[in-house]
Amino acid sequence: MELFDINRVALIVTPSEALLRWAISEDPGLAEDIDLEDPSDLSSVYLLPDFDDIEEADEWLEENYLPILETLLDEYIPEDSWPDRLEFKHLEKYAKYSLTNIVIDTQDASYDEE
Repeated sequence: MELFDINRVALIVTPSEALLRWAISEDPGLAEDIDLEDPSDLSSVYLLPDFDDIEEADEWLEENYLPILETLLDEYIPEDSWPDRLEFKHLEKYAKYSLTNIVIDTQDASYDEE
């Protein structure tokens, strides 16, 4: 197997305990499906543009957080329960996230053509 570097930054977003507790308060049935101790299986990965350094990726995220936050909230919380005005601080509260500029593809370019 050959490995291919992808010139992109990956953003890994995992719902925070605060979001998951809020979700369970909205729908107690979710408690059976959500492991508050290990929510890693609920993570999403977003591929961002390539940046010269991670600080640029942080800046990009602060400017472009809204669709990511809306996608996260939409997964767990009815929209009519969301804060009136979504801000970056809500992403920081309701998600644990990390950025990495090391993204490796285990498939060759033809994989996505199928």
